[in-house]
Amino acid sequence: MYGIIYNIEDTPNDNAWTQGREIELNNGTIVFGYEGQTDVSDVGLSFQNAIEISNWLDENRKQEEI
Repeated sequence: MYGIIYNIEDTPNDNAWTQGREIELNNGTIVFGYEGQTDVSDVGLSFQNAIEISNWLDENRKQEEI
């Protein structure tokens, strides 16, 4: 399971996503990525697989200006 949490303090103990967790969204909000078995929908957004979170990030993550 993958997820986006709004506060890094809410990271579950089974998180495996350790690098590049800070994600800036289109509206300037900073969120943090999560990967593990815990459903984080009570503190953020949960996704069943990497494709779902990738699609969500494509639509919501702030794009780097070239």
